[in-house]
Amino acid sequence: MKPNILFLVVDSLRADKFYGNAKTSITPNFNSLIKKGVYFSQTISSVASTSPSMGSIFTGLFPFKIGMGPESYKKINSEISTYVDHLKQNGYTTFATTSEINSFLGLTADFDLTIEQTIHNNYYSLFTGLGEKIINKLDSMPENPWFFYIHINDLHQPILVPKSFNDEKFGETDYEKMLSAIDFWIGKFLKQIDLTKTLVILTADHGEYIRSIKLDGEIINLESSFSEKLLWKLGNKIPSSLYGPKRKLSSILHKNRDNVRRKKIEKIKLSKYEERVLTMSRMSLGTHVYDDVLKVPLVFSGYGIKSEEIISQQVGLVDIFPTMTNLIHLSNFKSDIDGINLIPLILGESIDEKPIYIQSMPQISENHSIIIGIRTSKFKYTRDKENKGNVQLFDLINDPLEENDISSSNSEIVTKMENILENILENADSQQTISNSSFNELERKKVEDELRKLGYL
Repeated sequence: MKPNILFLVVDSLRADKFYGNAKTSITPNFNSLIKKGVYFSQTISSVASTSPSMGSIFTGLFPFKIGMGPESYKKINSEISTYVDHLKQNGYTTFATTSEINSFLGLTADFDLTIEQTIHNNYYSLFTGLGEKIINKLDSMPENPWFFYIHINDLHQPILVPKSFNDEKFGETDYEKMLSAIDFWIGKFLKQIDLTKTLVILTADHGEYIRSIKLDGEIINLESSFSEKLLWKLGNKIPSSLYGPKRKLSSILHKNRDNVRRKKIEKIKLSKYEERVLTMSRMSLGTHVYDDVLKVPLVFSGYGIKSEEIISQQVGLVDIFPTMTNLIHLSNFKSDIDGINLIPLILGESIDEKPIYIQSMPQISENHSIIIGIRTSKFKYTRDKENKGNVQLFDLINDPLEENDISSSNSEIVTKMENILENILENADSQQTISNSSFNELERKKVEDELRKLGYL
C-alpha cells in the first residue's frame, strides 16, 4: 500500500534557527525528525514570499515559469500541472489547511476539499484552534493513502508568543520562543501518525529577518512593538467598515516603528549586516534576496528514509516533490521541470550541484525593485530584471553575511553567472509565464486587501 504523506510548512522558518549553533529555542520534536531522517542544511527558496514559493514547490518549476514572477502578485497559471493533481491521479486523497491568500492565488485548486474546508483567515493560529483542528483531522483520516499539507503561520510577523512559552528558557527572541511553541504542536501531530507508514516532509516557504543582534554581550532587540501586536491580535475582529482607518493606523505604526529603530541605532556602530537585520522587514520595500529570507530547512523523515543524514550540498525547494514521488515509488510526473530527484544524495552518491534561480518578492507598490539572480553554494549573483543594472556578486564562502559586493573586480564570474541566468530565462516557455495568471478587478482588490492585512503596504 502507498504511504501517507504529511507535508509541514512553517511559514518564515530560517535554516539557522532550525538547526545549528545560532539556535536558542527548545525543539525536541524537530530534533527527533532530523535524527530519524535526512536534513538538507543548505536549501534555497527562489523567493521570499509565500504564494510564489508554494506554487514553485507544487509544480517543481521556478516561480516566473508559473506566472508568479517578481513584477506583481498573480495567480498560478491553472494550465500547469501540479504534483497535488499527480497524487490524486495515483489514488491519494489530498487535504490542506492554509491561509486565504494561497486560495485567492489559486494554490488550493487541486485539493479534494472545497475552499471552505481548506482555508482559514490569516489570524487563525495553532493556539487559537488550528492545532486542535489539525489533530482532529489526523485522527479521522481515510484508509486510502492521503496527502496532508499543513501551513503554519505562527512565525509570521508580528509574532504573538503564547503565555506558556513567553519565557527566556524557550529562546532569546519572540521568534525563537514561538518556534519552541510550534515544536510543541508538531509533537502532538506526530503522535497521531505511524512513521513507518507515513513520509513526513518539513520545510518553510521562506525565511525572515529577526530584528535582534548581540553587540558587545548586549542584546539589541527591535522586534514588533506592543501596538503592532495589538493591532494584529484584533485581526478580523475589526468590522469591515473600519478597515480603511485600520490600514491607515497600520501604516502610521510602520513608519513610527522605522523611525524608532533608526533613532535607536544611529549612534551605534554597526556592520552592514547588523544594520540590515535591525532595519529591514520582509514586508517593507527592498530586494529581499539575502540568505536571511531565502535559506530554509528541509527534512525528510519516516517512510523510505533509512538512517540519519545531514547533507550540506545546495538544493532547492523545487526539488521537494521530485524527491517525494521517487521515495514513494510513483510514476514520473513530467520531465520538463527545474527540480531534481535528491535520492542519490540521500544514498551517499554524488550529483552535480544545480544553480538556483532567485527573484525579489512581488509588491503591491509600483515603486519597488524587480531583482532576479542565481545562487550557487559559492556565489550569489543578482541584477535588475529589465535594464540589467544594479549588478551584485557575493562570495558566500568568505562573506556569508553578504556585506561586500565583489562584482566590479570579478567580471569573469559575473559573466559566467549571467550566462547561467540567461540560459534559465531562455529555456522558459513564454506561454507558461503569461497565460491564465491575471486577476480580474474584483480578485485583485481581494488579494491586495489580504496582503495589506499581512503588512505588505
